[in-house]
Amino acid sequence: MLEEQLEEIMEEVRDDYRAALRPGWEELQIELEENINHINNLNVELGLLGIEIDDPSLGVVNFNSLRGIETVFLSYRLGEETVEHWHHLDEDFDCRKRMQKELDIIKQ
Repeated sequence: MLEEQLEEIMEEVRDDYRAALRPGWEELQIELEENINHINNLNVELGLLGIEIDDPSLGVVNFNSLRGIETVFLSYRLGEETVEHWHHLDEDFDCRKRMQKELDIIKQ
């Protein structure tokens, strides 16, 4: 999702012929591509840690856990004090449920 959004931005910039006429265009393009690569690398590192970026604009991340015997996502949104929500693997942020008790969730 994040990679697709960044690629759309790159395409818009590439297609904007006026931007190409501005001084320093090549340097900006190189810097943007370096930033995209850095973000992609960070996303891979997060994935290796079991963290999935759900919605970068909201600062929402998910990570696998067990609720009883069911694998679920624990869900955290930037600004929340602790991880207090979960949702099923086939659901998104809007379907988050508040954990009833911490013992229901076992870190996987």
